[in-house]
Amino acid sequence: MAGVPFNPNRAPSHGCSIHRGHGFTMVELIIVIVLVGILSALAITRFFDRTVYDVETSTEQLRNILRYGQKIAIAQHRNVFVVLGPNSAGLCFANENPCSAPNQVPAPSGQNSDSAATRAACNSRTWMCEGRPANITAGANPAITFFGFNSLGQPFNNPNATAFGGLSFTLSGGGNTRTVNVAAETGYVF
Repeated sequence: MAGVPFNPNRAPSHGCSIHRGHGFTMVELIIVIVLVGILSALAITRFFDRTVYDVETSTEQLRNILRYGQKIAIAQHRNVFVVLGPNSAGLCFANENPCSAPNQVPAPSGQNSDSAATRAACNSRTWMCEGRPANITAGANPAITFFGFNSLGQPFNNPNATAFGGLSFTLSGGGNTRTVNVAAETGYVF
């Protein structure tokens, strides 16, 4: 290679020319646009169907109501009743359905969620009661309209009876089903 000046800043070409373009090819851009469109279509359908989120929220609200009722029963050393309405669940200091205002257990933060379903079903912002959205179905096994926790936190169906066989609530909607259980002896809510 005599006669060719040596340039230390230039890489050897080895006889082939590599041309690197800047940017993306048209095929790459089209593939990215198609993938973004598919992902967007899937994500948008999830945002418009609130039923799955409503089931999760209602399940957690029911668990929290039951746990709070058990804690209040232990802390105040008295019976606390869980009142199950057709579209609601609330806590009451007396065995009555619907629960009268003087017997309503106050919500821990001073007010409930105040959602549209809660306003329609509970008629109070300060009562520990939550409504169930219309797009969710709920059921209890065994079918009951109330049960309670005694001063030891143990669940009961009848304040004079000692046997409680456990309880299971099922909430469903949008192809999503969740269960809330109350253990027979301890009242553990899971």
